Amino acid sequence: SALSDPVLHTVDQGVAIPPSGLIADGDAIRARMSERQRRYDARLDELFEICLGVDRDGNPVLYGSDHSADDQENGAAQDDADDADDADNAGGRNNNQSNHGTSRNELKPDQSLPLPTATNPSIAKTILGGLAKHSTDLWLLYIRKQTRDSIRTAAAETKIPVPPPGYVPGAMTQTSVIHSQYEESLRLAYRERREKMREKVTRAYEVALEHGAGFAMNNHLIWKRYANFVKSWTGTAGGVGDITAESVNYAAIIASDPDLPSNPPPLPPFDPTFEHTSAQKQLNQLRFIYQRGVTHPMTGLDQFWQEYEAFERAHSESLASVLIAEWLPKYQHARSVYLERNRVWTIHELRGGRLAVPPVGCETGVGGGGGGA
Repeated sequence: SALSDPVLHTVDQGVAIPPSGLIADGDAIRARMSERQRRYDARLDELFEICLGVDRDGNPVLYGSDHSADDQENGAAQDDADDADDADNAGGRNNNQSNHGTSRNELKPDQSLPLPTATNPSIAKTILGGLAKHSTDLWLLYIRKQTRDSIRTAAAETKIPVPPPGYVPGAMTQTSVIHSQYEESLRLAYRERREKMREKVTRAYEVALEHGAGFAMNNHLIWKRYANFVKSWTGTAGGVGDITAESVNYAAIIASDPDLPSNPPPLPPFDPTFEHTSAQKQLNQLRFIYQRGVTHPMTGLDQFWQEYEAFERAHSESLASVLIAEWLPKYQHARSVYLERNRVWTIHELRGGRLAVPPVGCETGVGGGGGGA
């Protein structure tokens, strides 16, 4: 059944940050990018803003900062009326008048706006959000771009120090104080790169879940890939948690990735402190993902629940008994909702790529809004 899809047992490809991303050269990346590529990159961010309603940092897109003169005049008139109605808040509003009309100044947490303000085209677009927030495919593309951007940002902001003469990568003990100090600085640089990349990609997944991908059609793709991404932090999942001097073939990576320098820096020495911290963060993040995911109706829900059970039992049998008993009713409710939906429709019966049309036999003008009396 769809609740236990064998296809979902296959590990998603391209989810983990590749080892090549950890040793990328920010200067080489900037040198390779043409002006045309930069324009395309900016245009892609704009398309995500329009379709998904979030910017490249995951913040809601706030329209209206470049209003026309008419919009500004209408906004100023509305502000004058607001000031007259509430003199106590006049000072706070006057401080924001330089950018009047922007939804950043107008929107409130409960989105309670005066009618003239809410019907302003720019602010209305902000309230409605993206045009295709329900599209899992677009969210996956957004996450993929954020992954690529995280590699380039980390490479540009954190430089790998140049090794001193005589430094031997991978040696059990260094022969001089200078080499030992360099090795520690190497650990810190790679540690910072990993943290930046993980933080940015994790943020992208959380933004996708928060803005609709968590319960959209094919939402299992987001939840499954998010869990697999976090699993790649440690172990043998093929991510940056596995990169060592023995496990990486420099020649193969350089031949396949033009963003790498011709003379790559030494790989990070073993960092037990960071590995322990990563394992603890991975444990907490995976539990956070599983506990939310099992409450959402989705394809492969039974398998996702089984993964969560195995995850908890692998760490603590006593704690697992408590947590499984707590989350089992929520999983069962999501399961019943999914089965109830399938009685009404299935994804295979829907034609999501086509526009809705009147039912067969429906005369033109009949129905809601079809014509006047």
